[in-house]
Amino acid sequence: MSRALARDHDDPAAKCREIFAAFDRFRVLCALRDTARGVDAVNKMVEQSLQALAGIPLAPVRSVWYAGRPVMVLKNDYVLRLFNGDIGICLPDAAGELLVWFPEQGSFRPIAPIRLPEHDTAFAITVHKSQGSEFESVLLLLPEKPHRVLTRELLYTGLTRASKKVGVVGSGEVLTAACANPTQRHSGLIARLRESAGS
Repeated sequence: MSRALARDHDDPAAKCREIFAAFDRFRVLCALRDTARGVDAVNKMVEQSLQALAGIPLAPVRSVWYAGRPVMVLKNDYVLRLFNGDIGICLPDAAGELLVWFPEQGSFRPIAPIRLPEHDTAFAITVHKSQGSEFESVLLLLPEKPHRVLTRELLYTGLTRASKKVGVVGSGEVLTAACANPTQRHSGLIARLRESAGS
């Protein structure tokens, strides 16, 4: 993606197309959000690494917006036609203004960052948020210890997001525990049916 960002384009749509294609080739998927191998920590680490590579000092006050920042929309906004799970990438327009570009009907639509609904940086996303997507390569990060959220179905979903290559980071203990942990639904329906049958 960095090579695509550095390349000059007269046509913003062509630049967006190239950058989105590069971005969609690889994705980091995390089982959880709030651990050392979770979405929040990984996104922060990637941003810090990019800043170091670009020679940008880590100032306490800086804009969260920079060329190449991917974001995922977390809340529907019907006016802007943006929906939970939509991915946009922050890129400059022809005048150099940073806008967030979203794919739309074979082209791309720019939106000012200030107008975006609730969103997160999306270098890494949760397995749950990746459902329905496919990437050439996936790096699946498992938590350091077994966790009730890490189930056989979540593991399967993460692995099958990759069309060509997948890497898994995690211990044998965590992987074995995930395989032995099927998803259990707790809707309370069975208890209610038993109550109804007893009355």
